[in-house]
Amino acid sequence: MKQYQNVYMENQIMTASPAKLIALLYDGAVDFIEKAKENIKAKDYISANENIKKAQDIIMELNLSLDIERGGEIAKNLRSLYNYFYRRLLEANVKKDTNILEEVKEFIKDLSDVWKEAMKREGKNLSKLSVPSNSTFTVSG
Repeated sequence: MKQYQNVYMENQIMTASPAKLIALLYDGAVDFIEKAKENIKAKDYISANENIKKAQDIIMELNLSLDIERGGEIAKNLRSLYNYFYRRLLEANVKKDTNILEEVKEFIKDLSDVWKEAMKREGKNLSKLSVPSNSTFTVSG
């Protein structure tokens, strides 16, 4: 079953618009943070570390995809937020702190909700977004 889910997710990513990719990245970060919280509660610190690192990779990818020139103040603010999320995830990983993970997860969920609403309202314009060709993000569950 997991194999089919991975194939479905890879297909969804490969056919998604850049705007949809951002939404998928937000969802992925939330999922990995939630898994890490469960891992910490179960005292499975190796898995928690792996899931937090996956969430950090997503945040880094979101950060690297920002076009500060074209995005102006909004892109600068997002960069600050992504840097904050990354630092807090690092701290949560070191301390194995589920409260920090919950804080970051809620911020990302809020961003995701706003992004999805913007996609509904500005669908045509958001579909013209470009994602840097030097993107290094890979799909692995």
